[in-house]
Amino acid sequence: MKRAVIYYSLTSNTKEAAESIAKQIGAELYRIETVKPMPVEKEKQMLVGGMQATFGMKPKVKGIPEQIDTFDELILGTPIWAGKNAPAINTLLKSKDVKNKITAVFTFSGGGDNDSCIQRLQKKLPNLKYTVALADRQNELASVNADKLASFVDKIK
Repeated sequence: MKRAVIYYSLTSNTKEAAESIAKQIGAELYRIETVKPMPVEKEKQMLVGGMQATFGMKPKVKGIPEQIDTFDELILGTPIWAGKNAPAINTLLKSKDVKNKITAVFTFSGGGDNDSCIQRLQKKLPNLKYTVALADRQNELASVNADKLASFVDKIK
């Protein structure tokens, strides 16, 4: 089975998890990036990212593999902004073929909005079987991330 881990990451939380997952399950790894970079200042990132997430915007992105249709299964990683997945993920999810291939999702939140984001994604992704909600490394809840991630990987192997 041909698998890929596809993710968006602004602060490297999601990136580090994606790299670990891909290595452990033998999947290809792809990072989605917005064509127009996010602002550097944290406050502006929160304003711009929060607004884009709230309104379901679909920014132009790069990094989606051209041969994405050749994968049997996709594992998706996203930070959570304003209780929703990162806007770059909306761009990826425009394709029904992609939606149907996503079987697992991992999320990162600094504020505990994981559950509401995962519920939204479950409505969009008909074949979603596995999810894990992780905490931003700055959050005290991050202390259990390693155990949660290990359990997630065991399930998707």
